[in-house]
Amino acid sequence: MTVDEGLLLATVDDAFATSAAGLRAWADPHPDRMPADEEYSRCPDPGKYRIVGARADAWLMAVERLGLAAVSTDVKVMWSQPPGPRITRTAVARPAAPGAIAMVVARSRIGDVADAGVVIGAGSPAVSCAALPECGCDACDSGSQDLLDELDEMVHSVISGRFRRLTRGRREITVRSRGGWSASGNFRRGEVESIVTNPVGWAETSGAPW
Repeated sequence: MTVDEGLLLATVDDAFATSAAGLRAWADPHPDRMPADEEYSRCPDPGKYRIVGARADAWLMAVERLGLAAVSTDVKVMWSQPPGPRITRTAVARPAAPGAIAMVVARSRIGDVADAGVVIGAGSPAVSCAALPECGCDACDSGSQDLLDELDEMVHSVISGRFRRLTRGRREITVRSRGGWSASGNFRRGEVESIVTNPVGWAETSGAPW
């Protein structure tokens, strides 16, 4: 089953109006200045990041509502490598489309809030795609919209079939829906583009569109 992208995003937005009830967005606290020294390693309100989890929940609600996937909650997930954040609960969306890969939406602890963070994973065993926020301290805070946009891009990458994770030893390449990529490890100039085009010898996690 394929669904118009506009309908999918409208359904997500509609679900978000419900899942984010009582939560608030916030602007970049320092759009035109460097963070103050005291903002580093400080997060007095980790609960504010629950709005990112609410957006992830909205995606889960939308794909199930549109018949794209079946969602299971409070399930145990096998990870290819344990994510950095401490996972407290996990949901999995298993797509109906042949060849598509599952998407994991996990909640993680920030400070004394058990479900403030979100980890997005893909495949089985799952690879960790994104941990949001990457750092919850006040100095790294650029406002809620940046986090919501990053979550949308990563989730859309998996659903659209554009997500790819290539691994070889300690080297890793991630391709997202906008056609961009990120990499960790040592690469020569132009090597990543060559590998993405022809990933011979690399392990790949990817799948068909939902």
